[in-house]
Amino acid sequence: MSVLHELDELLCGDDEEYDRLDLFLEADELIGQLRMADVPALLALWPQRSLCWQQRFTQASGNIDGAALRALLAGLLQIKETTHGVFELMPRLPSVADTSTLSDALLDHAEQAWHVDQQRQRQIQISCWSCGLSGRLLKRLGLSAWKDVGL
Repeated sequence: MSVLHELDELLCGDDEEYDRLDLFLEADELIGQLRMADVPALLALWPQRSLCWQQRFTQASGNIDGAALRALLAGLLQIKETTHGVFELMPRLPSVADTSTLSDALLDHAEQAWHVDQQRQRQIQISCWSCGLSGRLLKRLGLSAWKDVGL
């Protein structure tokens, strides 16, 4: 059985069993085994799965491979109907932003979401801060400090 198939079955499991048996630890281990080759199948699976599945994935992704994470984020940015995943996975990136096309795409996504969803502004700010994009987002928003918007 492939790692992704095993992970999918685990994340689709019963809520009570998942919590009672601390299956997030097993999910974290399986996510840590995912590689770049698994990302296309994961991206195809993502919109087919429930919000609960997506939340379990993002919560248990502490050991995700860096290259797989970057590819997953880039792919999630392309799935327009996905509302969960990008901001939840951004804190898994290194805390110092680079000047890659992924960082620029994440900034574009954060800026758009900032204007569209005021309820998520704190999450957007924290996600950008955790991966070193906070200052660049401030500049894009024309703000000098987060306190300017009450954060």
